[in-house]
Amino acid sequence: MMPGAGVYVPLQVAHDWSRKHRGPMSRVALALARQGGNLSEGQTEGYDSAVVRVSDPVALTDVRTKITDLGFGSFSIVDELDQIRTVFLIFDSVLGLLGGISLLVASFGIANTMIMSILERTREIGIMKAIGAEDREIKLIFFVEAAVIGVFGGILGVLVAWGIDGIANRLAYRFILKPQGASFIDFFSLPPYLSLGAILFALIVSITAALYPASRAARIDPVRALRHD
Repeated sequence: MMPGAGVYVPLQVAHDWSRKHRGPMSRVALALARQGGNLSEGQTEGYDSAVVRVSDPVALTDVRTKITDLGFGSFSIVDELDQIRTVFLIFDSVLGLLGGISLLVASFGIANTMIMSILERTREIGIMKAIGAEDREIKLIFFVEAAVIGVFGGILGVLVAWGIDGIANRLAYRFILKPQGASFIDFFSLPPYLSLGAILFALIVSITAALYPASRAARIDPVRALRHD
C-alpha cells in the first residue's frame, strides 16, 4: 500500500549496511554456514540470492538444470504456476466429485418421477396400446416429458447461476475494488455458450434417465393395464 522508492548507493556501502543490520534469518544462515565449515571468519560472505534472467523461455529448463548441478537451489515462476495448477486441479476435482454426486441424485430423481408417472397412468397406457399405439410412441411420450423436465430444469439452473454471478460480482466490487476507487469489472462471467451447454446437458441427462422408465412403459401388457385400478 506504500509507494516504492529506489535508493542508489555504492556497492561497498550496501555491503556494510547489510552486515550491520542483519535480519534474524540472515543471522541464522550465517551461523549455519560457519558451523558447517562453508564460510570462515575472514571469508567474504557473498550474496544470499541471485536473479538469473533468460532471454528465451524455452531455455529456462536447461538453465535451471545447470544451476542445480552447481549445487544451488532455484525457483521460477514456472514453479509457482505449477503450484497454482495443482491447487486448481484439486479444487476442480472436488467440485467435479460434488457435481457428479448431484448429477447421480438428479438422475435417480427423474427416473423415480417417471416410474411414479407410469404407475399412475398404467390404465391410460393400456388404453393407448389397445387402440393401436405402438411401443415407440409410448416411449416418445415419456421422452418428451423427460425432455421438458430437463429443459425447464436447465433454464432454472442457468437463471439461478446468473443471479449468483451478479451477486458475487457486486460483493467483489464492493469489498475489493470500490475501496480502491477502481471501476466495476466482472470477476465472474458466464458466457452464453456455457449457459446453452448447461441446458443441453440437462436435456441429455433427463432423456438418459428416462430410458428405463420409457422402456418399462412400452412393455406394459394392455390387458393387464386395463384391469389396473
